[in-house]
Amino acid sequence: MKLLVLGGTRFLGRHIAEQALAAGHQVTLLHRGKSGPDLFPQAEHRIADRDGDLSALQGGTWDACIDTSAYVPRQVRAVTAVLAGRVGQYQLVSSISAYDDAGYSADTGPTETSPLARLADPRVEAITGDTYGGLKVLCEEAAQQAFGARCLVSRPGLIVGPHDPTGRFTWWPQRLQRGGEVLAPGDPATPVQFIDVRDLAAWHLLQAEAGTAGVFNLVGPSEPLTFGGLLQAARDTLNPAAQLRWVDEAWLLAQGVQPWSDLPVWLPRAQAGMHRTDIRRALATGLRTRLLATTLRDTAAWAQGRATPAGVGLAPEREAALLQAWAART
Repeated sequence: MKLLVLGGTRFLGRHIAEQALAAGHQVTLLHRGKSGPDLFPQAEHRIADRDGDLSALQGGTWDACIDTSAYVPRQVRAVTAVLAGRVGQYQLVSSISAYDDAGYSADTGPTETSPLARLADPRVEAITGDTYGGLKVLCEEAAQQAFGARCLVSRPGLIVGPHDPTGRFTWWPQRLQRGGEVLAPGDPATPVQFIDVRDLAAWHLLQAEAGTAGVFNLVGPSEPLTFGGLLQAARDTLNPAAQLRWVDEAWLLAQGVQPWSDLPVWLPRAQAGMHRTDIRRALATGLRTRLLATTLRDTAAWAQGRATPAGVGLAPEREAALLQAWAART
């Protein structure tokens, strides 16, 4: 199979390229030459900034294109115009942030037909927490308009694993490895979802081989997981001496603790529907998720010695102060 990967040297694109090459596919990577420029010498590299001149994409045909780096619809329209008539299947990696928050509740997650986020001004290109989902919807629509029945849209949840530049999931393995008393937020029975980047990459390659079209939610694991199950597995796998201290959700919010940023992956119960996303369509098309312990071990091994990105997770002093205040209160 001849495969074109847009954004093929960074996180998801990197794993897609690695797996595709290992499977014997012919791989072309379009990237800016800034992230991992020396990776995959056996692949064809075309250097371009998709916000600028795309003449590097002229020439060549591919069975499938996997677009991992589209954030505004203009980028999709420009790429699909250049590739018209030269690509069999077009896959766009979107996000579950494409769903309108009103489309799910604490107890019900989105399906592929749930209401989508809409921008008040579709001309906006500034990417913020308020516009990200709506922009992804417009990217989806641009890809679907260009490729119709040959377009596949994936809506991943939180993507985790080795080479994750965000540090969000990675913060927990690093925190458990540090040991001591670990602040565990809210109700341990709260659901949680994420997907190992290697499982997401494998699914995309499987769909490229099959020529699948349509829209699919892509999160995991295959079986329901709770936040308590996640942290207990991280403790058991990485540092059994660490102590989990569960702290009431309302109390944490009253202290100004920010879900998702101060305590990554965690969402309060009112927003827990995001962690109940329906993945039956993806499972029916071959999604397989690896053991949680494997994701934890591999993420921890990759992150060894790496600094946490700014703005991710509680500082040790802040966590200690919160635990002390919680103990004094109870």
